[in-house]
Amino acid sequence: MEKLGVVGGLGPAATARLMERVVFFTDVACDQDHLDVTVLNRPWIPDRTSYLTRKRGAVSFVEPMREAALELEACGCAVLCTPCNTAHARLDDIAAPLETARFVHMPRETARFVADLGVERVAVLGTDGTRIAGVYDEAFAAVGMSAVYPDEERQREVMATIYDEVKAGRCDGPGHVEALCAAMAKDGCDGIVLGCTELSAVGCAPVVAGAAEGAALSAWSAEGGPVREGLRQERFAWRQPKEWVARRTSCASSTRCRASSPLGCS
Repeated sequence: MEKLGVVGGLGPAATARLMERVVFFTDVACDQDHLDVTVLNRPWIPDRTSYLTRKRGAVSFVEPMREAALELEACGCAVLCTPCNTAHARLDDIAAPLETARFVHMPRETARFVADLGVERVAVLGTDGTRIAGVYDEAFAAVGMSAVYPDEERQREVMATIYDEVKAGRCDGPGHVEALCAAMAKDGCDGIVLGCTELSAVGCAPVVAGAAEGAALSAWSAEGGPVREGLRQERFAWRQPKEWVARRTSCASSTRCRASSPLGCS
């Protein structure tokens, strides 16, 4: 079985969430059945959005991520990933010096995942950097779809949730994310992608795919990892995201939420 390497710390909460889901969805009978994973937790890697939006004083994240990727390759990792959607704006540059290892491209895998659902209008909640760089525009265009983004006021709420709550260690639950999902559904979106892994970390199960969760893990499944059958079936039987958002928003019970969404609310 191929060894997985994670360029992590982008951010730390999202990295922890990714590893939780990798463990949860791996089909095992004992400890020895789990995947061989090396995680480099590098929270000091410069902010991706600051660099992509050309904020004064911002420095490139490409070089330190490239160094981390090479370090993982030297450790014997054959498949690499990073739980940061925004970083994928420069993934080709990051992966350029690799000789044997390959990256799972999370947004592209997410787009393929979404296309399989049959939804028509997909909202993407992510950072300003992801949006400006067209990370999901490119990914969705490859599968004949287009992304829908929040208006300016809602985008400010998205950024505040990412930076002022999750990254600042002050998140008090998935309420803000759920409200944003409900608002996008009200605007006619029948699918929603949490296009920032910090949003996945709040514990709200997304309608379409939490990129660090559903996308990375479905991609790992395609790479041949021993993933639970339940995850393979997450090309969902669920076909009414708008209805799910309404139910999820009014539901305080984790038991009911698990019944409503294949990903559950853990």
